[in-house]
Amino acid sequence: MKSNPITFRADEEIALMLNTMHVRQTTATLSVLELFTAIRKETVRELKGRFSRKEVMALVDSYKVSTPGLQSMATSYVLIGHTKDAERDFKSTSSNNANLNVLIDKLKMLTSGQAAILQLELWAYWNRNEDDVPDLEKFIARFV
Repeated sequence: MKSNPITFRADEEIALMLNTMHVRQTTATLSVLELFTAIRKETVRELKGRFSRKEVMALVDSYKVSTPGLQSMATSYVLIGHTKDAERDFKSTSSNNANLNVLIDKLKMLTSGQAAILQLELWAYWNRNEDDVPDLEKFIARFV
């Protein structure tokens, strides 16, 4: 597999965590990224079929304007609060003919990992290369 060099600066907390995993931070970082990639793929598979098309569209619309901070995404409560706020401010759920209460009940059933990956996928949908128009149908198909 081809590899590409990536350089980044980690804050002290992340650097210390990496040091607990391996004497070489590069090795620890690669391990974490490989594990995250596998977890992301499996979690998207777990989420498939949990939401209707209308609910996925509502979630996509809710992330068009604002996104919670990455550090706070590891809880379904942030996702629920964000979804409620987006409905109140932008009618993201009702404009997609989805039922807010049913959607909230489904979001309450998510594990912290599922909530985090779902929010990351929604964030990524809107934050790709500006020349790459996101394919809504392709995105919806991953979850419905």
